Amino acid sequence: MVIKKIEAGLVWFFMGAIVLIIFSYILFPGNLYLTGRAGSGIGLVGLTVLEPVISFIIVSPENTTYNFGIGDVYNLSLNVTPDFDVDTWWYSLYDLRHDLLINDSVVFTPNTTINAVRWSNQLRVYANHTVGTIVNKNVTFSIVVPNSAPILGSIDDHIYVCENNSLYSYFNATDVDENSLISVDINPKDPFYVSPTIFLGGQTFVESYIISEAFLKTDVGSHNEVISVSDQEYIDTKNVNITIVEINNPPNVNEIGAQTVWLNGSGTSLDKAVDVTDVESGNRTSGNLSFVLNFLNGNRFFDITNDGYMNFSSNVSLIGSYNISVCVTDLALSAIPSNISLCGQNGLNQTTCKNFSLAVTANNRAPTIVSYYPSSIGSVAGTSTIHFNASEVDPDGNIPDAYWYVDGSLVESDIGSSVDEFNYAFGCGVSGAHTVELVVSDGLLTDSVLWPITVANIECPVSVPGAGGGGGGGGGSIGAKCLVNWVCDDWNICQDSELSLKLGIISGKDYRVSKDSCEAKGLIEGICGIQIRNCFDLNGCNSTTAKPQEFQSCYFVEGPSCFDGVKNCHNDGCELLVDCGGPCNPCATCSDKVKNQGETGIDCGGPCPWKCEEVVPFTKKYFLQIILISIILLIILIIIIIYIIKRIMKLKKELITKPRKKKDEI
Repeated sequence: MVIKKIEAGLVWFFMGAIVLIIFSYILFPGNLYLTGRAGSGIGLVGLTVLEPVISFIIVSPENTTYNFGIGDVYNLSLNVTPDFDVDTWWYSLYDLRHDLLINDSVVFTPNTTINAVRWSNQLRVYANHTVGTIVNKNVTFSIVVPNSAPILGSIDDHIYVCENNSLYSYFNATDVDENSLISVDINPKDPFYVSPTIFLGGQTFVESYIISEAFLKTDVGSHNEVISVSDQEYIDTKNVNITIVEINNPPNVNEIGAQTVWLNGSGTSLDKAVDVTDVESGNRTSGNLSFVLNFLNGNRFFDITNDGYMNFSSNVSLIGSYNISVCVTDLALSAIPSNISLCGQNGLNQTTCKNFSLAVTANNRAPTIVSYYPSSIGSVAGTSTIHFNASEVDPDGNIPDAYWYVDGSLVESDIGSSVDEFNYAFGCGVSGAHTVELVVSDGLLTDSVLWPITVANIECPVSVPGAGGGGGGGGGSIGAKCLVNWVCDDWNICQDSELSLKLGIISGKDYRVSKDSCEAKGLIEGICGIQIRNCFDLNGCNSTTAKPQEFQSCYFVEGPSCFDGVKNCHNDGCELLVDCGGPCNPCATCSDKVKNQGETGIDCGGPCPWKCEEVVPFTKKYFLQIILISIILLIILIIIIIYIIKRIMKLKKELITKPRKKKDEI
């Protein structure tokens, strides 16, 4: 009995201890511990109570790759499994490829969806415990979408540009894949090119220009061009008609310059032909130009012939100074373009006039430079612009001509002005001893002044806007390095590299380079070829800086064609993709209004960067209208049926009553 009581007491003791511990933990959360001293008569058991570990699992999305179609919305389920009571859930989504925070602290309820972004995503999920503890987990996943075709931006169907002008027309292209090498091009080339043509670095939006040199008479007319953009797998093209509008160029009349005729001795007559050319009408002897001579002062004492020839002999009555104008008029265009007004003219006759001074004298005296600036020049920086001016007189009353020379080369001519100005900068990269000289002339005698100049070298930047090297005058200055703008013709046909070496078309060095390039591309002997092309600077800077490569290795095919399964060049053009574009039939695109290249519909779905619109069945699209019309038709049918029934009943009644009437009559 005593033992049973002891056992019962121990049970109640331990139960009480457990209750006490639990009650203490509730009142005093944290670690509860008891200590004892060794060797004492009383021993206590140490007990540590720890906070529970709380966590959760991100069930979806997983740390994996998800595949979506082009144009899809990247919806993924967001599901989590916690092992504790959660008060609030929220998440943040990061675009790892572009280092962007897409969503921040978005509150959600489990079993929802999120909109991910293409490429690499990091999702960080946060959970708030009911007692205030916040825990988080993250998962990294990728969204993969098939490559889609690049798309050209808006380009005018028809571009007009005037003869003598150059073209600089903007266009752009978009590639949503970012990881593609995008190239743009124009075909055929010459006189049109595009710049830049190659884009590296995963650009989604690229910009380029249709460019050209100044158009010549031979360029006049309509040119059907194809603008293209390629990511090496797909392509987009745009057909553009570029019309170069013909203009009537005015006659180009060379300066006649000051003329002096003596009364006695040599030089007693004027014997001068006007030097003139005209793009459309020819030269002075073509018979297509007309000449008019006007005396701006004094009486006319000679004239000009129909072929631009002036001649007279002096006499004492003609002594004096005369200002004379010679005007040359050409023919109108034989066929005037309807849109020539875009070029600021009407295509009719054009006239150019040149003035010159004439002195008839018994004793010719030389012109004199009476003042000039600067008086002297020491050392100047190559890019600094120097301003020159001078005043001159002619004692015989003539207006002297002024000629500006730089290092002995004529740079500028000033005709018909007694005060002349000249601006000049030698440019970057120029140094050492140089000269600028002014020479004034009455046609026979001259005066001059020379400026020795020491030029200090200024290093040229890689590319600076401006014209090249040196030159100047007429109020302008040219002192910066020319901005190189390289353009290239199409690659020539791929030639066997071994044969090209034997024929001397390429050097041994180029052959070795092409062979190494072939090996890198996996092109073995027999199919290793080389292509060459011509590249030139559209701005004529006379520089080789950053010149594009003019030869490359290629896949050699004998008799290349549009059916050989190789992207190559032939028939004066280069294919844009394998066996299409350039000299071949147009490549399939997302803008050709044809269902091709695996498209789901016409120019949508498949490789195109947009999905096709959902085709709604007619009955579904117009369901309400069909129901309404059906009800109306049913009502009309019921009305007709009722009407017919009533008519039948009426006729039946009439048939029944008619015989009775006859019987009564009998």
